[in-house]
Amino acid sequence: MKYFVLGVALLLASPGFCQKFSLSFDAQLAVPQGDYKDVSPDAGYGLRADFLFRPKNSKFVKFGVDLGVLEKSRATQYFSGYAYGFYEDYKVSATSNIVSLMFLTRIQPDYLHKVKPFVDISAGWNIFFSTASVERLTYYSNYNPGYSNSSKAHWAFSYGATGGVDIPLNSRDDIGLELKVAYIIGAYTNYLTDPYINNNAEVTFSEKNSRTNMLIPQAGIRIKL
Repeated sequence: MKYFVLGVALLLASPGFCQKFSLSFDAQLAVPQGDYKDVSPDAGYGLRADFLFRPKNSKFVKFGVDLGVLEKSRATQYFSGYAYGFYEDYKVSATSNIVSLMFLTRIQPDYLHKVKPFVDISAGWNIFFSTASVERLTYYSNYNPGYSNSSKAHWAFSYGATGGVDIPLNSRDDIGLELKVAYIIGAYTNYLTDPYINNNAEVTFSEKNSRTNMLIPQAGIRIKL
C-alpha cells in the first residue's frame, strides 16, 4: 500500500501529469428506477462530492472520484422510563443508508467561459447498510449516554452517465454553480429498508432485493483548487 501511495504522489508531482484540480459539493436526490422503484419507492437524499484533475495537456478530459452519502428511509420514536433509578427520556432512531464510491471521467470543453456543459462516465459501488441508535436526552450521571449499531454492508457494482452544466460565478472562474443529473445502473443486491420501531423500542427492517438503478438530480458549488 505504501508503494501505491508513493507512486501516486510522484505521479501528481510530475510536470507532465496534472496541474489543475477542482472540488464540488452537491445536494442529491436519488429516485429509484425500474424494479428498485417497485420494491422500495422512497427517494433518498444526501450529499455528494467530486474531486477532479485535468492532465496538463488536456483540453477536454478530466479524471477523478465521486463520493456520496444518502439516507433512504428513517424512523424515529421517543420513549420515557426508569434506568438505574433515574427517569430518562430516550430517542430511538433507525435509518437505511447508501454510500457511493465511484471513479469517473469527465468530458468538458475547457475553452468555454460562460456555460460549460459536461458529460461524466462513472463506475464503482453503492454500499447499502442500515443503522439503529438509542440516544439519551436527559443526563443525570456518568452512565453511557447512547448506543448505535450498523448492519452488514452490501456492496453493489454500479455504473452510469451524468449530464450537466457548470456556470462560472466570478470572472476568474474559481467558483461555479454545478447542475447535473445522473442515471446509475446498479447491480442486484440485498438491502434493509422500511425501518419500524415498536412500543417496546425494538427496531426491525424489511429485507428486500432488486436491481438498484437510480436517477440522481444534483445541484451544488464547484471550486478550483
